[in-house]
Amino acid sequence: MTPTTAMSQPMAPLRPAGVKPPRPIDTLRAEWTKLRSVRSTPITLAVIAVMVVGLSGLITLAVVSNHRHGTRVTTDPVGILQSAWFLGLLAFMVLGVLVMTSEYSSGLIGPTLLATPKRLRVLTAKAVVFAITALVVGEVVSFVNFFVSHAIASGYALFPDPALADHNVLRAVIGMGIDAALAGLMGLALGGLLRSTAWSITAGVAITFVLPLIFNFLPSSWSNPLLEYWPTQAGSQLEEVTRQSHALTAWWGTGDLALFVLLLLVAAGYLLVERDA
Repeated sequence: MTPTTAMSQPMAPLRPAGVKPPRPIDTLRAEWTKLRSVRSTPITLAVIAVMVVGLSGLITLAVVSNHRHGTRVTTDPVGILQSAWFLGLLAFMVLGVLVMTSEYSSGLIGPTLLATPKRLRVLTAKAVVFAITALVVGEVVSFVNFFVSHAIASGYALFPDPALADHNVLRAVIGMGIDAALAGLMGLALGGLLRSTAWSITAGVAITFVLPLIFNFLPSSWSNPLLEYWPTQAGSQLEEVTRQSHALTAWWGTGDLALFVLLLLVAAGYLLVERDA
């Protein structure tokens, strides 16, 4: 082999003797260790659970108490039982942002990428670990919230009485946990794109709340399709018991939201590879 040929060959990465490159399972374990070892993670999840269950219970109690005194009952009782979830979804989104941006603010992203040079593997592992955690916690909180608020409402004449035996009610309760995971992943992707906690949260709030509100002021020929296909609006159909006049069904709307989140993650992965840590 000539010197020129030898110089043209790619150099193998230098590693200490006996040290193997990290496997995908090692990266997953590392991300799980980081997620559960950060004190803010369990505290934030506990606050989300207390806030959603407690506030939903209080709102349910207020609604059924007024109904007993003659106030018209809502036609969407599940919406009342799960009424605090708009704050819960926002909190999951913020947690997703913090999971990503905290690595940049603390400088931990440097050692992470040094240990695992395959950056897309790092982002994928982080997204998988966080999505599973958010989904499990979201489902637990959703079912606990439903049973607690339902127990409060059952003491009053609130009709129709929602029951999990109704597949639409079950779908709405399960859907809250799914939307919680997707909201968290959206926050994580925005954190990867913007690398700033404040700007990422601002972007998440704008996507979820501000832009749909602005769409309402547009001509109906524009606002109707925008609102029907806007990811967060379409995804919210999964949480509804009664079928609304919407172009997408509950699961197709969730697919719309999931595709949007996936595109954000792909963009975050691209910038993670192209930019310096």
